[in-house]
Amino acid sequence: MDIITAIIFIVLFIIFLIFVFSMALVSPIDGKKGIVSLIAAGFIIGIIGGSFLIAPIYEEIPYVAGTFQRIFGEDEKVYIEFSTRTNATTFIKEIEKIDGVSSVENDGLYLETTSFSNERKKFIEAKIPLIDKNFKSWKVDSSGKIQINLTENYDPNNAVKTLSDWLVFTADIQTKYSIIKLKINVDPNKIDNVLNFLNSKGIVVSSVEGSVQETVDNTKNSMLDTNIIIFLMGILGVLVASFGIYYDETIEYYKELKEKTKYKIIKLKKDFKYNLEELKEDIEIKKEEMKEKMDDRK
Repeated sequence: MDIITAIIFIVLFIIFLIFVFSMALVSPIDGKKGIVSLIAAGFIIGIIGGSFLIAPIYEEIPYVAGTFQRIFGEDEKVYIEFSTRTNATTFIKEIEKIDGVSSVENDGLYLETTSFSNERKKFIEAKIPLIDKNFKSWKVDSSGKIQINLTENYDPNNAVKTLSDWLVFTADIQTKYSIIKLKINVDPNKIDNVLNFLNSKGIVVSSVEGSVQETVDNTKNSMLDTNIIIFLMGILGVLVASFGIYYDETIEYYKELKEKTKYKIIKLKKDFKYNLEELKEDIEIKKEEMKEKMDDRK
């Protein structure tokens, strides 16, 4: 949400409150039933305004905080996953051309295969470093889940083909599907360029990490639930309606309070002036007494 839209929403909500106040001010009060009706109307209008005008602004606060953090933050890390049907080398080159991307790193492979025995699991774990020297670390589960971390700049598609072919050749283990994982290091001020590109390609973003995302998450965690904010806007509508209902009494009370306060201030000033004059007289008397004593000594 841009600033202009947020301002428009706030102005509209204020107009809602003015309407509630005006309605309560000019409506004839027919006993307690009339008061309850006006207060209920204020609550409902406050809820509506809170739901459609204030809640969207409130939900944008974490991202506003993240925007400020972008000024000082380091590179954000965008983790993505995509099918091995995509040519990883070509895709990585496309990402590296995006404005704001500092580097793209292999973040491993994930293969889902047909299940195998624990003995075969141990055999695979023992042979993986011999299959390809670019397999840096791995995790194998007999249910058919295999995760591989690769050396930097190694072709992920080639890694998947090499491992899949070896599994079929040695034990007729079929690969059901495979996923390539990448980590994109990007300038926090340019992260939207990357996210928009990935969205246009239909690529899944598994997570975003960094100081900006941390600020967004921390802000979200420290905020009240949106439903509570909407309820508070309803309470605000009640308060505005109540002020409209008792506007004349409130103004009258304010005037009386102002007069009383003014009278007290004037009285305090007079008392202070009187006390000050008495103090001056006392000082003059003391001076005279001191002078007389000095003359007697002489």
